[in-house]
Amino acid sequence: MTTAGVTRYTALRSVAGRMPLSGAIASSCSLPLSAALPCHDRGDCRTRRLPVLLLTLLFLLCASTAYASAPSLADLPLPELKARLTTRYGGQQPAQWGPALPGTLTRLPVSGTSGAPKTGPVTVALTFDACGGGYDGSIIALLRELGVPATLFLAGPWLAAHPAEAADLAADPLFEIANHGARHRPASVTGRVAYGIRGTRSVSEFVDEVESNARRLAALAGVRPRFYRAATLFCDEVAVRIAADLGQTVAGCSVAADAGATLPAPAVARNLLAARNGDILLLHMNKPKAGSGAGLRAALPELLRRGVRFVRLSDVVESAGAR
Repeated sequence: MTTAGVTRYTALRSVAGRMPLSGAIASSCSLPLSAALPCHDRGDCRTRRLPVLLLTLLFLLCASTAYASAPSLADLPLPELKARLTTRYGGQQPAQWGPALPGTLTRLPVSGTSGAPKTGPVTVALTFDACGGGYDGSIIALLRELGVPATLFLAGPWLAAHPAEAADLAADPLFEIANHGARHRPASVTGRVAYGIRGTRSVSEFVDEVESNARRLAALAGVRPRFYRAATLFCDEVAVRIAADLGQTVAGCSVAADAGATLPAPAVARNLLAARNGDILLLHMNKPKAGSGAGLRAALPELLRRGVRFVRLSDVVESAGAR
């Protein structure tokens, strides 16, 4: 070994002996490859100072250390986040549009989802959208009275109109707070329309729709929401991928129990009573004059009598991880 090689080797051993493993790894990662793989004086590089296995382990540790220190997208300032994701997705043209694209959660991952479970009770998730407008407090009162958990998707217009009610819901562990968008728009990167509502018109606008409301809800509830539901449920596939990058699992439903708060109470009750194992049930809590609340009151005690198990989405679903 050359004199220079001995000097580097001795220095590395000395540093590693005085610092934690992570520090030693960082130091060794900064050395040039020639320091880690020195050759004999005569130029024969077949004999290396470090075994190949050790070098491989060192490389993997360096890579994992660098990855762990990389900031999450969700930690970036919103303008920088929008710029970065526009660079990543701005050239992609979506080819799909609908309420149940790949990557969208429409059923719970429980056994026996085609009907009755193989073992245990029927498991379903009650989810409620608060798009804007009013507040049907009778729904929340009923859920609290019966101890039934639910996932609540809150949109920016509703949050602005009902700050006290939003804070009350976020403080109640019976409920999971989820994201329904800053302006309640369909999830598009090209401005597509669903049910007369124009979707977000670009990657940047969609990122703002999801992330600005996610940050508002995180400040309200003390934790980032894990699930996002687009207005009207409609998404394109680019938006679904962007939401996943932001740590948001796009949530649809298997049963639109109140059909956008347009059904009378008896029809809502029938839809709820027909629930099967694994169903994600969608109702609305922002229209107190609709049949949603009365239909829920008619059906919920009977479902509980049958032994149906109600869960929040996060109780049974792994969400997307922010990258």
